Amino acid sequence: MIARSHGLPLLSILAACAAPASTVPPATHASSFDPTLTLPIASEDVAFMDGNVPGTLVHPTAPGKYPGIIFMAGSGPTDRNWNSALLPEGTNGSGKLLAEALAAHGAVVLRFDKAGVGGNKHALTGDVTFDIYRDEGRAALALLRQRPDVDAAHLFVAGHSEGAYHAARVAEAEGPAIAGVLLLSGAGRTLESILLAQIEGQLRTAMPTQTDAVMASLHTAFDDFAAGKPVDPDQVTQIPGLRMVLRSAMAPASATLARGLLRFDPLPVLAKLQLPIFIYNGKKDIQVDPAIDTEALAAAARRTTVVVFLAPDANHVLENEPRAKADIKPTDAGYNKPDRVLDPASVDAISRWIATTISKP
Repeated sequence: MIARSHGLPLLSILAACAAPASTVPPATHASSFDPTLTLPIASEDVAFMDGNVPGTLVHPTAPGKYPGIIFMAGSGPTDRNWNSALLPEGTNGSGKLLAEALAAHGAVVLRFDKAGVGGNKHALTGDVTFDIYRDEGRAALALLRQRPDVDAAHLFVAGHSEGAYHAARVAEAEGPAIAGVLLLSGAGRTLESILLAQIEGQLRTAMPTQTDAVMASLHTAFDDFAAGKPVDPDQVTQIPGLRMVLRSAMAPASATLARGLLRFDPLPVLAKLQLPIFIYNGKKDIQVDPAIDTEALAAAARRTTVVVFLAPDANHVLENEPRAKADIKPTDAGYNKPDRVLDPASVDAISRWIATTISKP
């Protein structure tokens, strides 16, 4: 069922009533996850899958057993910190910020460079399918299970943006071996449909009279690609930016992976899950529709308990966004700028859901 109160997400009420964080002696609160605490933390470099997947593990410095959380990053060249080569305005990645915030509340959090990104040695060429992301996630959980400071009975998978697809697939494979899954700014549609919707929105603003013809050509191109036919971006469109998008999405070297990823539908997977699910989005998200996608995900996950939280002042990467949504453009979203901070209500809602889930028998 979907946890709500008077038509509002339950956790929006909990967030508004949250007690301020406090710094306490670490020995007093070892072995607990408490959203009101700020524990000393430390980070260490790790690697798994025969050293092919590098990551960063952040944890409380006090001895104890803590819940474990893995982070699965979003689309494209997004690294373990949720920085991307496509976003040159800074390296203040919200993945790193969120991992450290949750660790300070009493969790062991592992984030890693996914296949094809950063120091990851897994190539995305040849016959590699998008199962590689699921397999990396499961291997990350295996690493956490081996650590003496992790409570293996309380492991969580958190996926951001495209990473929510992979988190759902990890949860499907792990079943009751994990305690819950967090879908952060995830889509309730295929990646292809999200991409085409974003393109159409921009085209209708920039060249409204040509939009229908361009979109028809793009739909044909994606259908041909999914069917295994060759696609020449130069023949699909005369728009340079769209040619670049097509070359990236349909690169021959990674075509096998891309075909599976572009048309993966998360809803049938969620319909099978029987573990707690936290579905999150910021109301100022300009990449995923906060209403359409969260509602679709929640409706699909009908066999379990679902909590939906829509943060009033957060963007796609869980940052606090003071601007009105209408004033935010893709070219000035400002992700990862040095002065950007996480949205406090978002962190609090995530933390309180984890604490509530752990406390249930």
